[in-house]
Formats: sequence, structure tokens, C-alpha cells
Amino acid sequence: MATSQKSDDGVMVAYPNPAKDFIIVKSKDTSLKIKSVTFYSILGMEVAQYAVNMNSGEIRLDRLRPGKYLMKYTLSDNTQKVTQIVKQ
Repeated sequence: MATSQKSDDGVMVAYPNPAKDFIIVKSKDTSLKIKSVTFYSILGMEVAQYAVNMNSGEIRLDRLRPGKYLMKYTLSDNTQKVTQIVKQ
């Protein structure tokens, strides 16, 4: 059985990873909000976009098929980062 991990790039935490039905995103700086989260296929095609506008939030993944995705997020200070997640 695979262990669940946290994707932590120092700016935002996303867990569980791999994810099944949802993923929780959380800004590590409480003064910053996560404006949006966009999922891309490994080939670079945008597959889903969510407005969060909170310090943390739960994102439903039922629109995504199982596989690897790049998750790009934008913070309220316009910082943009990309992390990889796996949808089971």
C-alpha cells in the first residue's frame, strides 16, 4: 500500500498526494490567499481550473481521470508555482 505524501514546496502544501476524490491546498503564509489552481495534463493541456480565494481549500478531483497532473497555483501576491500530483 502506497503511503500518502504531502507536496510541500515551501510556499504551499497540497495533500494527500496521491489523491483520490479531493486534494487540500494550503498556503503556508497565512497572509496570502490561493487565488486559483489550474490542472494540466503531462502534455501541457489545461484540464481543470478552480477559483479558491482562500488561505486553504478542498478541491474536488472528480473531473480528472487517474494519472499524473501538473498543478499550477497563483497566490494573492501573484506568485505562481507548479507542483506535480497523482490522481488515483
